[in-house]
Amino acid sequence: MGDNQTPHPDIIRLNVGGVLFTTTKATLCRYPNSMLGAMFNGSMSTYKDENGYFIDRNGAMFGHILDFLRSSHLALPEGFRHLDQLAVEADFFQIEPMIFAIQEHRKKLTKIRHKTGQVLEVIEVRIGSTATMPTNNSRVKTIISGRRSVIATLPQDFFNCPVEKLKQTSDQSFTEIELLGSNVRLRLADYLLSEGWQMCGSDFSSSSGYDTKSMISSLIIEQSYRDRWFLPGGQDEPASTNLPF
Repeated sequence: MGDNQTPHPDIIRLNVGGVLFTTTKATLCRYPNSMLGAMFNGSMSTYKDENGYFIDRNGAMFGHILDFLRSSHLALPEGFRHLDQLAVEADFFQIEPMIFAIQEHRKKLTKIRHKTGQVLEVIEVRIGSTATMPTNNSRVKTIISGRRSVIATLPQDFFNCPVEKLKQTSDQSFTEIELLGSNVRLRLADYLLSEGWQMCGSDFSSSSGYDTKSMISSLIIEQSYRDRWFLPGGQDEPASTNLPF
């Protein structure tokens, strides 16, 4: 009997962003309502190259997609730092159980971070006719929130008001303090990185509307930046159920 057997029709070879995979049709169609289910049950067109089916997506993340399809369980390696990228891929392929599993994994990580480390949140809001850069016609307000004892460790020149009272207390409750300067969010980021902090999340939002109170109607832009920082290690603290982020 020769070695050149016809491949079994249920064995699927994939080229995802230049990374090659071999799996089964049953695995790819585990969730029929997903994009992969639609692609391989014949209801959605597919593309092929010399390596098999071609999908122009993140090949490094697709391995985790396949692992989830095989077991219906999100099992990520310790120290996995690409959860945002994986969430984008799970959303693209519309694998709803995996999207939910990633959301639950995020919640678990948040609890662990609050228990074993220190956290801060920095929110910068820019309002003006051009709010993208620090300019004379934009109003900038930056707020930092976190445990009093953690904020008290930051240099005084970041703050818009004295923080001596914070340094005189061991209060672990959360507080909010305004930061000083139009570019203080970026300066603080440089400082936190130099001190071993890690950014565990960053969001941006923008909205616009017309100023109806002034004599001349003008377009007003509001842009918000929200950074979440985590310092690994530290003393154990109980996970709070009333966290600011």
